[in-house]
Amino acid sequence: MKSYRLALLAITLSLAACSSMPGKNADIDAVMTASGLDAQIAQLNTPLATDKMDGPLAMIPDEWISMVNSTIAENVKPDEIRSKLRSELQKGLSGPELNAVQAFYESEAGKHVVAVESGKSVDHGAGMQIVNNDRSTLEALANATGYGKAVSQLAQHGLNDAVDVAVKNGCFGLDQYPFASMLVGVIKKTQLAALRESVNGMVRQRYSRLSSDDQADYLKFAQSTAGQKFFTARSNVMLDTAQRAGDKLNTQLGDEVKKICKAKA
Repeated sequence: MKSYRLALLAITLSLAACSSMPGKNADIDAVMTASGLDAQIAQLNTPLATDKMDGPLAMIPDEWISMVNSTIAENVKPDEIRSKLRSELQKGLSGPELNAVQAFYESEAGKHVVAVESGKSVDHGAGMQIVNNDRSTLEALANATGYGKAVSQLAQHGLNDAVDVAVKNGCFGLDQYPFASMLVGVIKKTQLAALRESVNGMVRQRYSRLSSDDQADYLKFAQSTAGQKFFTARSNVMLDTAQRAGDKLNTQLGDEVKKICKAKA
């Protein structure tokens, strides 16, 4: 009887361990693909809009903004992001939780979410109500999913470093403006805040393309245990990538700015 109880206990513990580990049906690569990881990486690669900026940044040529984006892209390594996220998901989510994430993103609502996060339009079909002005719902979605935080961080880092380099080297005629040296402080205090809001506004605007049903389904998933663990893992990896890439920018941006300045001289 004692050996029977020990065997039963061993089986119970084994089953409990298996339930907390990714199972055979939990395909982490499929989860990452379904959740639109490529779209997230693409946003990190080009965090700054190439459209003409407002305020003090309006004097900076679009060519310069494109150069900042290309320098950032050189420091964002998609394979490293995939490897780190795979590891985080493996450690942080159980098999059933990974399956729940995959199931959501392979649902119609999930596919619509990936589409809008990729900047694409969504065909909701007849009779579907589109919510464009429910800011509280859109804020809740943006906060729950963490979408845009890493993009905003990297955009700020790149812009800050590049403006420092430009002012220091007198590039693009910035030295012709009165109190040009104060421009850096102005940008840090006001324009970077505006940049954060611009990114957040972009996030809200994209989620506003979802139907009210899709928004509700996405928020329910984002607030679930599996959703919270998934977004925590993804946000941590993206933010870490943004910080590491940002830390490497200054020297490269300095070299690129000097090249352009010499070419124009």
